[in-house]
Amino acid sequence: MEKIKKYSINNNMSHICKSILIHCIDFRLIEKTRDWMKENGYLGDCDVVSLAGASKALVDGDGKDLILKQIGVCSKLHCGSKVILLHHSDCGAYKNSYQFNSLEEEKEKQIEDMENAAKLIKDTYPDMEVIKFWAEMKDGEGREVKFIRI
Repeated sequence: MEKIKKYSINNNMSHICKSILIHCIDFRLIEKTRDWMKENGYLGDCDVVSLAGASKALVDGDGKDLILKQIGVCSKLHCGSKVILLHHSDCGAYKNSYQFNSLEEEKEKQIEDMENAAKLIKDTYPDMEVIKFWAEMKDGEGREVKFIRI
């Protein structure tokens, strides 16, 4: 596999953002994620990538090039210096791959994947900060969601 080009930050851009958010495509979390982004200063200062399972595809390998390329594009075009990995409970992408006996078991696996994803990102972009969040849905519809920094 060809090595992904490491982009340098271009400070001459007129439109910049600090972060890139990688989160799941799950429609149940879109509204609450947007609210959380706004409350934490990410909305309007963050590129957003939505993939089933968030960074699961990076760790599994089937989306590694795509995700790393998106991070590089954010860094090059918008001077992004931080990746935010946002995973959530009751994730269909994870349920499709694993059989969890509890919410804690699912959370543990996803946190493990976020840790591995962070390492892969740092291996490619050593200066990139990576932070991880867990969105715990309190109901099946995503009306109440608690965001926890890991």
